[in-house]
Amino acid sequence: MKRTLSVITAVIAAAAASTFAAFAGDVELDTKKAVETADGITFTADSKDLAASQFTADTTVTVTYSGGESGKSSVKLVLDYWDKSNDTEFDFGSPATVEVEASESKDGEAVFTYADITEALGDNALSSVFAIDVEANGSTVTCTGFTATNVLSANEMAENDIRRTIRVHAKRPATSQDWGQSISVGVDQFDVSTLAENSYVIAVYESDLEKDVVSAPVEFIMQSTDDTVSPKAKNNTVWGKVAPVIFNNKYAFFDFESMVDAYGTDDFSCVTTVYIGDTGKSPITCTDIYAFDIKTIAKEEPEVTDDSEVTSDSNEAVETTKPAETQAPAGVTEKDSSSSDDVDEEKSNFKLIVIGIVAGVVVAAGVIFLILGRKSRETYDVNKHRYVKK
Repeated sequence: MKRTLSVITAVIAAAAASTFAAFAGDVELDTKKAVETADGITFTADSKDLAASQFTADTTVTVTYSGGESGKSSVKLVLDYWDKSNDTEFDFGSPATVEVEASESKDGEAVFTYADITEALGDNALSSVFAIDVEANGSTVTCTGFTATNVLSANEMAENDIRRTIRVHAKRPATSQDWGQSISVGVDQFDVSTLAENSYVIAVYESDLEKDVVSAPVEFIMQSTDDTVSPKAKNNTVWGKVAPVIFNNKYAFFDFESMVDAYGTDDFSCVTTVYIGDTGKSPITCTDIYAFDIKTIAKEEPEVTDDSEVTSDSNEAVETTKPAETQAPAGVTEKDSSSSDDVDEEKSNFKLIVIGIVAGVVVAAGVIFLILGRKSRETYDVNKHRYVKK
């Protein structure tokens, strides 16, 4: 009996594992903003659309392109990351880049593996990468496709508390002085509710000050105008000013605890805008805001009824689902749900089929259990040629 139940349990576990493996996620980015270039960047994959910390040991990045030369890869990847080991400008590091050469290539296509990417990063974590550039490699090219296979979905990132780093870059930096604001950032660019314990923000700016400045030249401001959570709200409004814990004339570090103190709670869901402002010490021009080790918000499954329509968000990242060629890495269970309606329907049908198979196995197990249980209460009568009760 125990052996029979063990076999049944193993069958059910195998069926479940095969279901998880089938939903290893792929992410295909929209490259319509790619540009033609001979010596620069043709396309950038921002970490808000695809984070390097989503990559698994089975991940490959495939870049397709037009132009280029035959017989070699005409593109390379450039990882934009925060190098914590380089403290020449600031105690907490500075932005850096590293190139990644393709491990496989053919005309119009280059493939980069997980090993290629992690080897290039060295001791720096995948979560330190805030952008991946596709750069021309000796000839004129235009990126036409960017696909990463076997990556973790948003839900898997959230469930396993896998963090990421994002950068907000000011395309037209503004200068502020006398307690003004140099840059304002809305939730569409930086959702402050993704900040959590161990998260922090670094602002990069220009000023007229010497490096060893005594007083902080900048501040981080959290604004909400329809606040229902902060105890510091007045008329549903909060203007929380955060002083940096470490700073110089170019960088300022703001920790999560200081933000909580300034805002009044660690629930930042009502914050609509953040600013980097000056403190009257010098005019400042903020060029970049980096948010480190921020969490990923799980995406809700859209509710579909017979008489309703589901419209997908205009996200540049398009996630698709297809059977994985290799077994999915541990921890990968179910792909994110931000794909097209047709793919969602196919996935739902496949799930129903798998659920039906597993349910059938469970029912069969129950029947076997009852039969074996009944037989254990009976014995075979040789004279009567049948089972009789003991």
